[in-house]
Amino acid sequence: MTIRLVVGDLFKQDASAVIGFTTTFDTEVPDVIAPNSLQSNFMDAIYAGSQSRLDQDLSIALAGKAPYKTVAKRGKTEVYPVGTVATLTASANIHYFCAAYTEMDVHNRASGTIKGVLNTLDECWDEMDKYGNGEVICVPLIGQGQSRIGELTPEISARLTAFSFILRTKRSRFASELRIVVHPTERQKVDLVEFQAFLTSLAGS
Repeated sequence: MTIRLVVGDLFKQDASAVIGFTTTFDTEVPDVIAPNSLQSNFMDAIYAGSQSRLDQDLSIALAGKAPYKTVAKRGKTEVYPVGTVATLTASANIHYFCAAYTEMDVHNRASGTIKGVLNTLDECWDEMDKYGNGEVICVPLIGQGQSRIGELTPEISARLTAFSFILRTKRSRFASELRIVVHPTERQKVDLVEFQAFLTSLAGS
């Protein structure tokens, strides 16, 4: 298998990708979702800014999954379990795995945990195994921005994603390549040399 860390635009990789969501799968910009967030960029890049089209596809993808409670807040109120993944199909070879790894409170403040991130990544790999044909899977630096997982620095996020991917491929090969995509504004937050050394240590274990 191949693991690459690249600097660039997640939506210009011509490959399937993981998109972080909250457990309410909110999409309303800017009142609930920040305009500079990955979710907002996803809606702009893939849905031409159409919230209604994105909501429709999310509803279809979540049809077989059950929310377990509601929360009294602005926006969507049905809450799905952490780790829920709504898989959206763009083409035969490209899927977007909308992965709920943070929760919203009544004030629409998101929060999450490293355990929640790991559980969600496991679910994403399973979805990739189910819907993909062994193609490339792209993952951003999960847990940054508004997710409020303070201990999950960009460096740790990249390593955690790679480690999770390697563990899952020991069970079965579901992707030819993991591509961790770092936005140019976060380039200086990840030491590429140290990350390569980390991958080398994993390869020898």
